[in-house]
Formats: sequence, C-alpha cells, structure tokens
Amino acid sequence: MDEFEFINKLKKKPEKDILSIGDDAAYAEGLLIAKDLLVENVHFLPSTPIKFVIKKLFVSNISDICAMGGYPEYCLLGISIPSGYPYMDELISSINEMTEKYNICLIGGDTTSSLSGLFLSLTVIGKSYKDVLKRSGAKPGDLVYLSRSVGLSKLSLEKELGVREWDINPYLHYNNEPEIELGRLLGNSGMVTSCIDISDGLGRDALHVAEMSRVKIIIHEDMLDTTIFNDFDLSDKIKYAISSGEEFALMFTVNSEMKENFSHLTYQFKDRIREIGVVAEGSGVFLKRRNMFIDISKWGFEHIL
Repeated sequence: MDEFEFINKLKKKPEKDILSIGDDAAYAEGLLIAKDLLVENVHFLPSTPIKFVIKKLFVSNISDICAMGGYPEYCLLGISIPSGYPYMDELISSINEMTEKYNICLIGGDTTSSLSGLFLSLTVIGKSYKDVLKRSGAKPGDLVYLSRSVGLSKLSLEKELGVREWDINPYLHYNNEPEIELGRLLGNSGMVTSCIDISDGLGRDALHVAEMSRVKIIIHEDMLDTTIFNDFDLSDKIKYAISSGEEFALMFTVNSEMKENFSHLTYQFKDRIREIGVVAEGSGVFLKRRNMFIDISKWGFEHIL
C-alpha cells in the first residue's frame, strides 16, 4: 500500500467547515497546521549531521504553510532519543537556531527514549494571508509556474547515499529554504488558483493538483530550466528536474488573464520564477516534448507503507 492509498482510506468528510486531509496543511478555526516526521535510517542516515536533519524538519513544515499562502507562528516538537545520544548539545542548539531564524515559538511537544535511532516529529501552526491556497482550484487555461529551478536535491541525495559520485555537496538537499516571502505575495495576490510545494517531485506533486482540481496539467519541456545541470554528466536532465523531491519550491497556477499583473507583482522574483506549462481539461500530468505527450504523473518519490 502506498502513502496516498493509505491516506485516502482515512479520509472522511469533515463535520465542520475546514480543510483537512488532501492539502499541504490542514486549515481549521483560522489556523494552518502542518506536521512532518523524520526517522533515522528512513529519512536520514546516522552519519548525517544533526543540524541538517533539524533544518529539514523545520523547512518541510514551514514550506507546507507557505504553500497554503500562510506564515508560521508556533510549533510543537516530538522527539524520541536513543540512550547515550552523543550529539545532544548540537541537537538543542540546532532547534533553537531554527526557531529563531524562522521566528517560530516552540510552545510544547513530547520527549521519550528510543530503543533504536532518532525519531523527530514537528507540528507547525500558522495563519493565512488574504487567501488560503489549495490544491483544488486550478482551472483549464490557467498558467503553471514554478518558484525556482529544481533537480539538484536528487543529485545531492544520490551523493549522500553513495549511489553516484557527483561533484556536489551531499547535504545540499537538507539546506533548501521555504518560500516564505513568495508565500506572502501569493496569499495576498488574489490571482493564484492552486498551489503545492515540491516534496515528492514535480511530476507526482503536480498530480495531486490535477486530481484535486479535476484537470490535466501539461508541463512544457522547453520551459524547464536545465542550466543548473551544466556541470553534471546527465543523460536525462529533464527527468532529474521532474523527479527530484524535497526541493520545497512552489508550483502554482495563475489565471492567464492576470499574467501581466502577476508579473508586475512578482517582479522581485523575476530571475527565478518560471512559467512551465498550462492547465487543460482532462486528467493526469504530461510532459510536452515536441509533438509528444509523456505521462510524468509517477515521476518522483513514492512512499510505500
């Protein structure tokens, strides 16, 4: 059973007017709530410096809040620590550094011992700006945007795991930043019809938007940036760009009639925001390569339970 099959079996229609399972964060009583887990030997190696693990723990949750057009305020930390853990000081200082950097108040949580490895759970609570951005609002004719170039995280992870000997920092994929300022602009713009952060890969994450919006998403190959791979001997740069996870860039859709206004609004991001495709009637996610349409809805990381 994969992750989303499991999630779909848990879905029930909320009794209250809330957004729950299916978006980047839940929305209830005016609050955005996101939660992520990191488990040793599943999400990181015992040899991974703890400062990078804590950074990713915070960024993955904050990115979910940003993808909903919001900002973080509070967090709750759950942690299970092996007896005699040798990096306690670094663990504590890293947590304090992240709460200060992202201006988040740690208001509670739980701690316990672990029989095997480090287990981390973070819940981030935030608020939305003008609009709560969802995955379900994309309409045929909307333009698809990506907040920055993606793909290097996959190279970095392969280096850390010893799969390939790329000339890249093996911990680069732990150091991506959430789109806090862009999330503010998108949430206040009134122009964004849907949004998601890239955590499992552009192909798989675009599929979530396509399914929840009941549309087809077409990504144009010639609109994707592959210049970030110029220093690497890759046989298929596009596949890395589409399947790389834990990028925490934002993919979002905008009404095409508002393209010019949107360009003015996001002018400060003009060097990295890219229009990469279009929303159409139908279903699925496809890469337009010349006159061919390639199904890329499964390109990315799939969690198997």
